Amino acid sequence: RRVHLASGRTYHIIYNPPKKDGFDDQTGEPLIQRDDDRESVVRDRLSVYHEQTEPLIHFYSSWAKNHPATAPSMNRVQGVGQVEEIRDEIFSALRGE
Repeated sequence: RRVHLASGRTYHIIYNPPKKDGFDDQTGEPLIQRDDDRESVVRDRLSVYHEQTEPLIHFYSSWAKNHPATAPSMNRVQGVGQVEEIRDEIFSALRGE
């Protein structure tokens, strides 16, 4: 993914490439690749998820299944959609709605 910082326009180098490699279609200004948007960073994040987060999800899901009266509530938010929609879904879950 490449980003035009001033506008926030994003490009995908395969599925939505800029007309001229490395430059914004509208302004011709250079595009950047954010440091946190590199394959190695994504792989590291996925590794942390599998090592730390996934076991917690399994632990609390099992607790809720086997001892629902004493288990804390757990909600899943997919994180797909507009930022505002995801935020509202998280707040609704926190309110117990």
